Formats: sequence, C-alpha cells, structure tokens
Amino acid sequence: MNKVLEDHFFWKFVVRHTSIFSRDTNALFACVNMLVKLAYVVVLMMAFNHLFIVHDLANSKLVDPLWPLFFLKQEHLQVTTYILQISLVLSAILVIIKHTQFLRVYVFINYFLYAALLSSFGKINHSLHFILLLLFCFALIPGSTAKQFKEKSLLMFLSAKFFLLLAYSLTGFWKLFWGVIELFTQDVSLFSPLSFRNVLVFQFESKPMTAFGGWFLEHYVIGWLLYLLVIYLELFSIVVFFKPNLYKIWGAGLIVLHLSLALILDVNTYPAVAVIAIVLLLSPFYKKSTIKETILSLPVIDWFIYLIKKRKA
Repeated sequence: MNKVLEDHFFWKFVVRHTSIFSRDTNALFACVNMLVKLAYVVVLMMAFNHLFIVHDLANSKLVDPLWPLFFLKQEHLQVTTYILQISLVLSAILVIIKHTQFLRVYVFINYFLYAALLSSFGKINHSLHFILLLLFCFALIPGSTAKQFKEKSLLMFLSAKFFLLLAYSLTGFWKLFWGVIELFTQDVSLFSPLSFRNVLVFQFESKPMTAFGGWFLEHYVIGWLLYLLVIYLELFSIVVFFKPNLYKIWGAGLIVLHLSLALILDVNTYPAVAVIAIVLLLSPFYKKSTIKETILSLPVIDWFIYLIKKRKA
C-alpha cells in the first residue's frame, strides 16, 4: 500500500508522517467494506423513517426549490415526493443486497435530489450534508473488477474522513474569524461569556426553551467555557486526520457535541452522529496509544512539546 502511494502528491505525506496504513491491506479492506455496507443500512433506516412524513411533505408549500430541482412546481410536488422517497428506500435495499458501484452512484443521486427537496421549503437542513458527503465518496469506490480496487476503496473511505474533518475545521475557523471581528466591532464577541447566552436567547425566540437550555441561561459562563471547547474540537479536526490515535476520542467528542445541541438547543443532527460513528469511532485505521501518549498528541499541546524539544536541542 505504501509503495502504491509513495509518489502521490498528498498521500505520500500521509504515509510518511502517520501510521494509517500500518495494518495489512486485506484486513483494512474487510473492515472498510463492512463499514460501507453499514452506512447504507443507516441510509435505509433514515429513508424508511422519512416515509412516515411523506404525506406532510407532499402537501407542504414549496417555497424556493434548490437548483437540482429548479424545474419543480407546486403541482408536481406530491408525485415527485413519493417517487424520490420510494426510490431512495428501494435503492438503499438494492445496494445492501448487491454492492456495486452503479447502485452506489444511484443511491447518491437519489439522496442528493431528496436532500434538495427537503431543503426547498425555506430552510436548509444541514444535517443532511453529512450523509451526502459520505455517499459521494462511497459512490467513487470502484467495483471489484477494477485494478487495485482494495487500495482505492481504502483511499475513498479515508477521503470521506478527511472531508468530514475538514468541514468541522471550516466551521470552527469561521466562528473564530467572526469572533475576532466582533471583538473590535461589537460589544459582545466570542471572547465574552455573554456570547453563549445570546446564542441561547436567539434560539429560544423561535422555539420553546428546553430544560437544559434554561439551566445554561442561568449558568451561561459554564456554557461559554464548553462553547470554547466546541470551537477547539471543530477548529483542529483536520489535524486529527493525521493522528490515528485520536480518531476515537475526537469522534466521541464530536458526538457529544451533537447530543448537546439536541439537549440544549433542540437541534436534531442524528445523521451526523451516524457518520461520525462510521468514519471515526469504528475506523479500522485507529491506532491504540496510552493515555499519556494520547494527551501529549492533542493539537496545541503537541506544538508546545515540539517547541520545548526544539529549544532544548
């Protein structure tokens, strides 16, 4: 595996600086293949669950169709909704039974259109993007007749992990970026405990207050400290891609983040939890390490250690 990638502009860097490919290729492929199938089981469960809202969706007021459905009119909404939902369920069943690239591409296109439909009623459902990203990468996994298909399957699974972590890093970056701007332009910025309180107030203006949300409104300083921890998790997620020993702890942290969003803000992002579990918690590329090694390899901490060692040298 390492020889195959030694001349690649990106993967050669990963090979030289990480232990991602330290396990046998066949063993890694067997695990990845199982996780890919598990991903489609998750898609099937989501699609089946959405069947229970098919009538409400089909009779909703179409506000602004997204560009993949630019042709969609209100009078065609009902039939389009039924076709996409039933097609998604059937395609997910087929890809689980017969795992081919053609079916994976079909599932991605179907889910892409369905996600566009769900976001055509005046509000974008960002939680759908996690599954969409995963299905896109898995659609590019070649069939078993392709040359070096096992190696390419591993790379596409890792690519899904990379883009997922990159998305979180971009989220953390923009929060920090605007926080710095607000520090010089507004009275309350990210660096003020009141920033977290303002987020809660804004959220609960449009929906009922949760029990946890009410508690954090009264103890907003604690919430603000946890909010800074969230930004740390998001901002340095891409760095974790190159640290296999942090996959599980980072995955657990991101899952706790989404569970907290559900409990405090009543924001449901369960598709993200499923994707994180597949690409991080269950990742076959995870490398075991001691508690001390794990702590010392955390982003920022490892930079200080590097500077100390360099200074001593």
